[in-house]
Amino acid sequence: MGVLALDECLIALGGNLQISGQVFKDALAQLHLRGCRSVEMGRVLTTRPVGAEAGQEFLNAAAVLRTDQGPVELLRTLHEIESMFHRVRTRHWGPRTLDLDLILYSDLISNIPQLVVPHPAMWYRRFVLEPAIDVAADMVHPTLHESVAELHRRLMARPLRLEICSGGSASDDRFFNAIMPQLRDARNNELEWRPRDFASGIAQDTFARILLRQGEILSVSQPLHGKSREIEVGGMTVAEVLVQLEHLSIAMLG
Repeated sequence: MGVLALDECLIALGGNLQISGQVFKDALAQLHLRGCRSVEMGRVLTTRPVGAEAGQEFLNAAAVLRTDQGPVELLRTLHEIESMFHRVRTRHWGPRTLDLDLILYSDLISNIPQLVVPHPAMWYRRFVLEPAIDVAADMVHPTLHESVAELHRRLMARPLRLEICSGGSASDDRFFNAIMPQLRDARNNELEWRPRDFASGIAQDTFARILLRQGEILSVSQPLHGKSREIEVGGMTVAEVLVQLEHLSIAMLG
């Protein structure tokens, strides 16, 4: 009988309601009971909450494991364990008891409603990459073709340079013209916003391109290749967009 092949996966752990490092260990023990192997967790870090409704500081960690569960089954298992710890999904950036996100599943690329992997925002979230380098530094993002360590190194460049463009419509252009003066006023040593024409290629020293759009952005798009480091930010008003950009900068800078 042949040896059953196991897929290596990266899991992000987080929470800020009655949370502790022991809760993370207990959650990973549940994964082990459900057949996951070689479960290893790195440091537990304290991170800034993203958004006014997120509550107090978060604890974040990362774990690697090997499993014969398929990706959809593993995601279902993660949600079941969240429920054991009384996780209630109410709002996107709200407080939570336990968050278990499937970040990488071997070299799988999936962009269907029931399973988006790699996690589309992992490459620009410090609270994901910083704990992940402890246990998964050499795991490679299958569309960006960079290791977790390389993604983290790119994110930690200072100042972090972001190109910002209009999404292309007339209303997007009005948003861009109203928002750029405020971003210039907010410039600091950590973050640099660069206005740029959408038709121009992304500059070599740019971390990401931000596309401003008037309207609701329903999901984060999956980067399709190493040159597709674009993030859409939208809202119905200038104030809403500025809030989204603030959330984005916190997620990037930590």
